Amino acid sequence: MKWVPVGRVVSVHGIRGEVKFYYYNEVKEELLRYTSLFALQDDGDVELEPLEAKYRKNFYYLSFRGFGSPQEVSFLVGKELFVREGDLPLLEDGEYYEYQLIGLDVLDMEGVVLGKVRSILHSGANDVLVVAGEKEFMVPMVEGFIVEVDVRGGAIRVDTGGLD
Repeated sequence: MKWVPVGRVVSVHGIRGEVKFYYYNEVKEELLRYTSLFALQDDGDVELEPLEAKYRKNFYYLSFRGFGSPQEVSFLVGKELFVREGDLPLLEDGEYYEYQLIGLDVLDMEGVVLGKVRSILHSGANDVLVVAGEKEFMVPMVEGFIVEVDVRGGAIRVDTGGLD
Protein backbone atom coordinates (compact mmCIF):
# COMPACT_ATOMS: atom_id res chain seq x y z
CA MET A 1 0.00 0.00 0.00
CA LYS A 2 1.31 3.45 -0.87
CA TRP A 3 1.06 6.20 1.74
CA VAL A 4 0.79 9.89 0.86
CA PRO A 5 1.71 12.57 3.43
CA VAL A 6 -1.01 15.18 3.91
CA GLY A 7 0.37 17.24 6.78
CA ARG A 8 2.38 17.41 9.99
CA VAL A 9 1.33 17.52 13.64
CA VAL A 10 2.89 20.66 15.12
CA SER A 11 1.89 20.32 18.77
CA VAL A 12 -0.64 19.10 21.27
CA HIS A 13 -3.42 21.60 21.85
CA GLY A 14 -5.64 21.95 24.91
CA ILE A 15 -6.54 19.37 27.52
CA ARG A 16 -8.87 17.10 25.50
CA GLY A 17 -6.31 15.49 23.22
CA GLU A 18 -6.47 17.83 20.25
CA VAL A 19 -3.47 18.41 18.00
CA LYS A 20 -2.42 21.44 16.00
CA PHE A 21 -2.01 20.19 12.43
CA TYR A 22 -0.45 21.85 9.36
CA TYR A 23 -2.25 20.56 6.26
CA TYR A 24 -0.15 20.58 3.07
CA ASN A 25 -2.97 20.98 0.55
CA GLU A 26 -3.88 24.48 -0.61
CA VAL A 27 -7.57 23.48 -0.75
CA LYS A 28 -8.10 23.29 2.99
CA GLU A 29 -11.59 21.75 2.78
CA GLU A 30 -10.11 18.59 1.19
CA LEU A 31 -8.94 17.37 4.62
CA LEU A 32 -12.57 16.98 5.70
CA ARG A 33 -13.16 14.26 3.09
CA TYR A 34 -10.81 11.76 4.78
CA THR A 35 -12.37 9.37 7.26
CA SER A 36 -8.97 8.05 8.36
CA LEU A 37 -5.50 9.48 8.74
CA PHE A 38 -2.49 7.31 9.57
CA ALA A 39 0.62 7.77 11.68
CA LEU A 40 3.34 5.42 10.48
CA GLN A 41 5.21 3.69 13.31
CA ASP A 42 8.02 1.12 13.39
CA ASP A 43 5.77 -1.28 15.28
CA GLY A 44 2.72 -0.78 13.03
CA ASP A 45 0.57 1.96 11.59
CA VAL A 46 -1.88 3.84 13.81
CA GLU A 47 -5.23 4.64 12.22
CA LEU A 48 -6.69 7.94 13.41
CA GLU A 49 -10.37 8.68 12.91
CA PRO A 50 -10.97 12.45 13.01
CA LEU A 51 -13.86 13.44 15.29
CA GLU A 52 -13.64 17.19 14.99
CA ALA A 53 -11.65 19.55 12.78
CA LYS A 54 -11.52 23.30 13.32
CA TYR A 55 -9.51 25.55 11.00
CA ARG A 56 -7.91 28.73 12.39
CA LYS A 57 -4.95 30.82 11.28
CA ASN A 58 -3.44 28.34 8.78
CA PHE A 59 -3.79 25.30 11.07
CA TYR A 60 -6.35 22.61 11.75
CA TYR A 61 -7.10 21.62 15.32
CA LEU A 62 -8.01 17.94 15.22
CA SER A 63 -9.37 15.48 17.73
CA PHE A 64 -9.46 11.72 17.13
CA ARG A 65 -11.78 8.95 18.28
CA GLY A 66 -10.26 7.09 21.24
CA PHE A 67 -7.73 9.81 22.12
CA GLY A 68 -8.93 12.11 24.89
CA SER A 69 -5.88 13.58 26.59
CA PRO A 70 -2.66 15.40 25.67
CA GLN A 71 -0.64 12.39 26.83
CA GLU A 72 -2.46 10.06 24.45
CA VAL A 73 -1.70 12.19 21.36
CA SER A 74 1.79 13.38 22.33
CA PHE A 75 3.41 10.62 20.22
CA LEU A 76 2.06 12.42 17.12
CA VAL A 77 3.98 15.67 17.67
CA GLY A 78 6.41 16.25 14.81
CA LYS A 79 5.03 13.35 12.76
CA GLU A 80 3.56 13.50 9.31
CA LEU A 81 0.08 12.05 8.91
CA PHE A 82 -0.76 10.05 5.81
CA VAL A 83 -3.68 8.83 3.74
CA ARG A 84 -3.82 5.81 1.46
CA GLU A 85 -3.05 6.73 -2.13
CA GLY A 86 -6.36 5.16 -3.17
CA ASP A 87 -8.23 7.61 -0.91
CA LEU A 88 -7.01 10.66 -2.83
CA PRO A 89 -9.49 12.41 -5.13
CA LEU A 90 -9.16 11.51 -8.79
CA LEU A 91 -7.40 14.07 -10.95
CA GLU A 92 -8.15 15.42 -14.40
CA ASP A 93 -5.75 14.70 -17.28
CA GLY A 94 -2.64 16.84 -16.98
CA GLU A 95 -3.02 17.27 -13.21
CA TYR A 96 -0.71 15.67 -10.64
CA TYR A 97 -0.09 15.52 -6.95
CA GLU A 98 3.02 17.15 -5.58
CA TYR A 99 4.34 13.87 -4.12
CA GLN A 100 4.36 12.42 -7.66
CA LEU A 101 7.03 14.95 -8.72
CA ILE A 102 9.59 13.93 -6.10
CA GLY A 103 12.25 11.76 -7.74
CA LEU A 104 11.34 12.62 -11.33
CA ASP A 105 14.19 13.32 -13.76
CA VAL A 106 14.60 16.96 -14.75
CA LEU A 107 15.59 17.35 -18.41
CA ASP A 108 16.74 20.37 -20.36
CA MET A 109 15.30 21.25 -23.77
CA GLU A 110 17.70 18.83 -25.50
CA GLY A 111 16.69 15.92 -23.24
CA VAL A 112 19.85 15.95 -21.11
CA VAL A 113 19.20 14.85 -17.52
CA LEU A 114 20.10 17.70 -15.17
CA GLY A 115 19.14 15.91 -11.96
CA LYS A 116 16.16 14.68 -9.96
CA VAL A 117 13.47 16.60 -8.08
CA ARG A 118 14.53 16.44 -4.42
CA SER A 119 11.76 18.58 -2.95
CA ILE A 120 9.36 21.42 -3.60
CA LEU A 121 9.56 24.76 -1.84
CA HIS A 122 6.43 26.79 -1.32
CA SER A 123 7.33 30.45 -1.60
CA GLY A 124 4.87 33.29 -1.45
CA ALA A 125 4.96 33.95 -5.18
CA ASN A 126 5.12 30.43 -6.65
CA ASP A 127 6.32 26.91 -5.93
CA VAL A 128 9.93 26.03 -6.71
CA LEU A 129 11.44 22.67 -7.67
CA VAL A 130 14.65 21.84 -5.81
CA VAL A 131 16.74 19.74 -8.18
CA ALA A 132 19.70 17.62 -7.07
CA GLY A 133 22.20 16.98 -9.83
CA GLU A 134 25.87 17.78 -10.32
CA LYS A 135 24.99 20.75 -8.18
CA GLU A 136 21.71 21.64 -6.54
CA PHE A 137 19.60 24.27 -8.27
CA MET A 138 16.05 25.57 -8.21
CA VAL A 139 13.46 25.95 -10.94
CA PRO A 140 10.39 28.17 -10.48
CA MET A 141 7.21 26.25 -11.27
CA VAL A 142 5.91 28.85 -13.68
CA GLU A 143 5.21 28.97 -17.38
CA GLY A 144 8.40 29.68 -19.25
CA PHE A 145 10.57 27.52 -17.00
CA ILE A 146 8.43 24.37 -16.80
CA VAL A 147 7.86 23.15 -20.34
CA GLU A 148 6.30 19.73 -19.66
CA VAL A 149 5.45 17.54 -16.69
CA ASP A 150 5.22 13.85 -17.62
CA VAL A 151 4.52 11.91 -14.42
CA ARG A 152 3.95 8.62 -16.28
CA GLY A 153 7.16 9.08 -18.26
CA GLY A 154 9.07 10.05 -15.11
CA ALA A 155 10.38 13.41 -16.29
CA ILE A 156 9.96 17.16 -16.16
CA ARG A 157 11.30 19.18 -19.09
CA VAL A 158 12.55 22.65 -18.18
CA ASP A 159 13.87 25.63 -20.08
CA THR A 160 16.99 26.67 -18.17
CA GLY A 161 17.71 29.68 -20.37
CA GLY A 162 16.43 32.03 -17.69
CA LEU A 163 18.35 30.29 -14.91
CA ASP A 164 21.90 30.97 -16.16
